[in-house]
This record gives sequence, C-alpha cells and structure tokens, in this order.
Amino acid sequence: MNSNYVTMDIAVKKVELIEWLARLQDEKLIQRIETLRKSSIQELYEQQMPKTREALQAKLNQSEKDINEGKVYSQEEVENYFNARFKQLRKHK
Repeated sequence: MNSNYVTMDIAVKKVELIEWLARLQDEKLIQRIETLRKSSIQELYEQQMPKTREALQAKLNQSEKDINEGKVYSQEEVENYFNARFKQLRKHK
C-alpha cells in the first residue's frame, strides 16, 4: 500500500472524528474520550522519556550534536510546515 494513501486515509479519519466529536452531545462519552486522550498523552510521554541517567545523557548529547550541525528549525518554519499540512487536509476533505 502506498504510504501517501495511508497518510491521507488517516488524515480523513481524523477529520471525520473531529466532525463527529463536534456534534457529540453525550457528556459521559465525552468524558470517556477525554480520559482516553489524557492517558494516551501520558503513555506517549512515558515511552519517550529516558529510563536511565545514561539514556538521558545520550539524548542530551544527540540534541547538542543536532544543534551544532544546524539540524534545527525556527518557530516560523515549524508554523509554516503545519499551516501547509492543515491546508492540505482541508483540500482533501
């Protein structure tokens, strides 16, 4: 399967979920979704956090190396990137 197709399929599903959620009136279901969202965020955070001091130091070293090599983006570049991505999503809706 083409990765662009998969990306667009996911993007379409996200938009559909957003539209469905915007119309949702069931308070209990909204609370369950909010709980799922919060636990998902916490789980992702925990997965990305270094587990040891050595892992943290390695991550810091890599970050410093990336900065020294110019592998950084300005706030404007990041905003432009996401604005373009969201613009694409709206076009394909």
